[in-house]
Amino acid sequence: MALRSLIQNKWYSAITVTGLATALTITLFIGLYIKNELNFDRYNENSERIYRVNSDISFSLQGLQTAAAPTPLGATLKTEFPEVEETVRLGKYQNCLVKSTRDNVREQAILLADSTIFRVFTLKMLSGNPATALAKPNSVVITERMARKYFGTTHALNKVLTFNNNESRQVTAVIGDIPAESHFQADFILPLWETRDAKADKWGNHIFNTYILLKPGTSPKAVQAKFEKILQTYLDPALRRFFNTTLAEARKQGNYFRYSLIPLTDIHLHSNRAGELTPNGSMEYVYIFAGIALFILMIAVVNFINLTTARSVKRAREIGVRKVLGSNRIGLIYQFLSESMLIAFISMLVAIGILVSMLPVFNSLTGESLLVSEFTTLPVTFFLFLGTVAVGLLAGIYPAFYISSFQPATAIKNGSGSHPKRQSLRSSLVVFQFSMSVILIIATLLINQQLQFIQSKNVGYGKEQVIILNTPEVPEKQLRTFKEIALQDEQVKAASISSFLPVTSKRNGDYWYPEGQTDQKYSVPMQEWEVDEDYLATYKMVLVQGRNFLKGQAADSNRVVINETAAKQLGYKEPIGKSIHKQGGDRLTIVGVVKDFHYESLRTRIEPLCFMLDADIVSDKSNDALSLRLETSDMAASISVLENKWKKIAPGQPFEYSFLNESFDAMYRAEERTQVLFTTFTTIAIFISCLGLFGLATFMAEQRTKEIGVRKVLGASVKSIVTLLSGDFLKPVLFAILIASPIAWYMMSRWLQGFNYRIEIEWWVFVLAGTLAVSIALITVSFQSVRAALMNPVKSLKNE
Repeated sequence: MALRSLIQNKWYSAITVTGLATALTITLFIGLYIKNELNFDRYNENSERIYRVNSDISFSLQGLQTAAAPTPLGATLKTEFPEVEETVRLGKYQNCLVKSTRDNVREQAILLADSTIFRVFTLKMLSGNPATALAKPNSVVITERMARKYFGTTHALNKVLTFNNNESRQVTAVIGDIPAESHFQADFILPLWETRDAKADKWGNHIFNTYILLKPGTSPKAVQAKFEKILQTYLDPALRRFFNTTLAEARKQGNYFRYSLIPLTDIHLHSNRAGELTPNGSMEYVYIFAGIALFILMIAVVNFINLTTARSVKRAREIGVRKVLGSNRIGLIYQFLSESMLIAFISMLVAIGILVSMLPVFNSLTGESLLVSEFTTLPVTFFLFLGTVAVGLLAGIYPAFYISSFQPATAIKNGSGSHPKRQSLRSSLVVFQFSMSVILIIATLLINQQLQFIQSKNVGYGKEQVIILNTPEVPEKQLRTFKEIALQDEQVKAASISSFLPVTSKRNGDYWYPEGQTDQKYSVPMQEWEVDEDYLATYKMVLVQGRNFLKGQAADSNRVVINETAAKQLGYKEPIGKSIHKQGGDRLTIVGVVKDFHYESLRTRIEPLCFMLDADIVSDKSNDALSLRLETSDMAASISVLENKWKKIAPGQPFEYSFLNESFDAMYRAEERTQVLFTTFTTIAIFISCLGLFGLATFMAEQRTKEIGVRKVLGASVKSIVTLLSGDFLKPVLFAILIASPIAWYMMSRWLQGFNYRIEIEWWVFVLAGTLAVSIALITVSFQSVRAALMNPVKSLKNE
């Protein structure tokens, strides 16, 4: 009977199923995304016992929150803390060229690790001995994917790979591919103990991420409470030796040094520190998208309730006859719940079909790697079943009780069981729907504004038409030769060899002191960038005082150019000619001040920075890049010319480049995805709201057919009737705007607080959002209003 009812009312069924299926599709997409985010690192068998040591440091009142810990901390914890079963350190390795017998291939996913990595993390060993795999010098552990890529088989044990053309490494183990739901990724794992930083063993070095595996039953809080002993035993002597102060004295001056533990399963969503191995997610976005899914689902449920209660007018006589013939209220409730359940299950099947076909699009929008196979598991199937039942009950429970409450005599006599209070309820539900839609409209407008602000803001340097050549394997002579040859091309306006770029990348820094000061309270944490004399010109950076480095001037190797923030924090009003120094280090003279520029995301403040001239800048082959500024209308042709020149200078070396503006845009990829998703979700929410409004307007126009006929006979114009019918729907929409505006303002104010440089929320955003909502509502209901107003009054009265 429920199926027959839906077939007989095709228009109502189509609107309801379309709205509900659309909402369920979005809910399923977001549900998969949330499930994926919450599952990070849980593939590890001991995930509940693994913790990372975080470091919080404030020195000279400059704070640093980092995911790295002092180099010797892991070994010390294992030796002195009986609660610690095992420790491991992980670190990033710069990209490099890798080859077996074929051409060089640029690889990015390279990790440094202690040999204990296999005792802490669950990494499937396909071949090799986990106890010795990283204990041998010049060894490398590769994943199954890399084994197939370089050797065509997973049987790659003892085979040789060449790194950066001159470093041969023997494959000592092959492991399964690291799951995508891991906060670190690697295709190659190298022995960390071979590195110079690991051998330095300094308590002041925060370079590697340190993880500990606690023994079963151990309280992490108890372990964390014992970190003070480590500070007193090891950090205090380091402060005395390098900064001529004690831990107690530093704390008295407002500084702090803290180590804390974060559960492995919390890292992906609850950690966004300096030194993260890969970009993490955010619990904030999980909450936001969960809220959006709930909003959209509730909008669809409200549609169902509104359309069902409005349609009850047509079913009033049916209810009356059923009751006269002996149907009780419980039976009628079951009848109407059956209809809502049927609609819910049909909608869910449609939603799953849409999801399967659109999953690749959703993955590209979110950057996730969600799979259709997620639906084949028993828990997910059971959850989908329960979710569908819940949606069916939520959507149908009120209409079922409402319709089944009609009095048979009144329903049969008047053909209606409606009550004025029910009209108020429908208006309230329309208010709810459009409140959610207006909130999403305002959020979308402000996210677009902030993104435009980021993209149009003067960041202090020129990022257009600059290409970056990654050249860590090229000898100094070849690189400098290519730079000079490239500059002979009239389309290459400037070129620079440097270890640092003005976009988010690796950084190097230390504490510097102004002239004549050695007390740590005067120290300033400062970025140290090694550049050549052409760096400022290549990036069009502006000198506000002094001069740049001079070519061929050997004395400039003892001079620095600082940014405005550095001059301010050093306390220099006239910095030219002044000097800065490290504790116990050489003094460097300031010869120039460059205008502040943004070298990180606009979420962060500009920090002190100094440029240092390095005559042997390319001696460290793992850090160098060549920047070329071009002025050309045909970028592809210009790059092709440069590539041909490169092959003559560096035969056998790949010509690999990237555009600086692309690296700049990559810093805001999360915001861009958020913009696209919010725009998509807002459009869908409005579409569902309009579906319900359209269906409601259709039923209301049918219900008032006789009234409209009488009004026309008595002289009412089409305009006045359209205004009357449309006004009934505009009132709740206007009320929704008043409710939604302060809520949206609060939510977006919180979101914008995450940016140190941000837009101001202006009044016109709310006016525009309100105008859009009213316009959409008017367009939606006007079709039915005009249609009803144009109806022949004789025909409508005759039908009545």
